[in-house]
Amino acid sequence: MGAFGRPFLPSGIVATASLPFRRLNLTERRTLMHSADLDAPGLKRRHNKDGTTRFSWVARSDIAKAGYEPKTVRLHYNLDDPRERLLAEAMCRKLQAEMLAWRAGHRQTRRPFDGTVSSLVRLYQTDEASPYFELKHNTRETYDQVLRVIDRAFGKRVLSNLALADFRRWYEEAKKPREPDGPERVRKAHGIISMFRRLFAYGIAAEHAGCARLASILDATRFKQSKRRRIRLERHHVEAFIPKAIEAGRLSLALGTALQFETGMRQKDVIGEWEPHVARSEIGGIMLKGKRGRRMLRWANGLTWADLANTSVFTKETTKTGALVSHDLSLCPMTAALLAKVPAAAKVGPLIIDEHARRPYAKDAYAREWRVIARAAGIPDEVWNMDARAGAITEAEDAGADLDEIRGAIGHTQASTTARYSRGAVGKSRKVAELRQAHRAGRNES
Repeated sequence: MGAFGRPFLPSGIVATASLPFRRLNLTERRTLMHSADLDAPGLKRRHNKDGTTRFSWVARSDIAKAGYEPKTVRLHYNLDDPRERLLAEAMCRKLQAEMLAWRAGHRQTRRPFDGTVSSLVRLYQTDEASPYFELKHNTRETYDQVLRVIDRAFGKRVLSNLALADFRRWYEEAKKPREPDGPERVRKAHGIISMFRRLFAYGIAAEHAGCARLASILDATRFKQSKRRRIRLERHHVEAFIPKAIEAGRLSLALGTALQFETGMRQKDVIGEWEPHVARSEIGGIMLKGKRGRRMLRWANGLTWADLANTSVFTKETTKTGALVSHDLSLCPMTAALLAKVPAAAKVGPLIIDEHARRPYAKDAYAREWRVIARAAGIPDEVWNMDARAGAITEAEDAGADLDEIRGAIGHTQASTTARYSRGAVGKSRKVAELRQAHRAGRNES
């Protein structure tokens, strides 16, 4: 006997009171499978413009109006296939049971995994065991932007129905230029694929069905990445920038740029950043109200005048790797000259202060104001403030510094990372050429 007391027969076989068992033709089978005989509460059929049919589970209208989510779940099953038909029935019964339990008052604050991309995104962002909560706040904000794109574009897709072709198609669509003659957006497309990798890795750890299969597909597939940045801020750029910044009343921008270039420090480690501050009962330090009053922000991680007190040497823990770096500013002439211009009474608190706001620069304001001065100094728009670190590393290698020494000076944990920041340095090639010339000269003399 089959479910609900019906006799079990192989797919496509039917018996009546007057006829023996016989196999149905294709039309009869489809009629039977798409009829009310399906044990799939909430199943709805819709016709597409191209003549095909799509199936969805739809919540009862009265319960949906009361606030139940999800209201609709697309079912990517082929009901002509007996095995997929059983899966569709099981999914509908599961969704129906969850809806009725919600109506009866059993309402979970965290909805369970329902097999869709949207559900996986939601759990990745809300599950306390997710690696999402180990991310720094600024990284989390960046991830949130990509996750919103994924949820809007692919959220209703069921993981069990995804394949390599889907990821290839999504990648190709995402990298299309914004404008007809514009550049391909490879960085955006690759970022979406990278986020899928993170989602599936979390899904495997959380034991969500379908994630291991999709992770193995992406592990075995390569998608083109955007080219690595090759531009650097050079010394002549900094020398042109400093007088223009002073002329505009932006000593802070001149000092910050000189420090970044001469020490190789990241912008964030020099000027600091604004972090979300949740514990309102512990308000202290330099605080700033977030946009629309949502949350308080606290300034952190930047250089302060206390770091430079009574000596030209300072040590700082970097924000990205936690490595300790030390610098002797007496060997940084541009920085030392600018520090001397700051009045003694102003040498309190954060080192880099927005002259107009009288506090550390708000998010993105430093880069925005820096660009204004850079244009006045004739620095091309493709050269960014963040390129100061690459400029410092490249100049150091050109000067003959060993790559491992540079790595230690700027706080990288791996020399391979430092090598990526060296953009067009000729230090190594010059040394190799000199050794070859010396070798030739020695052979000629012998």
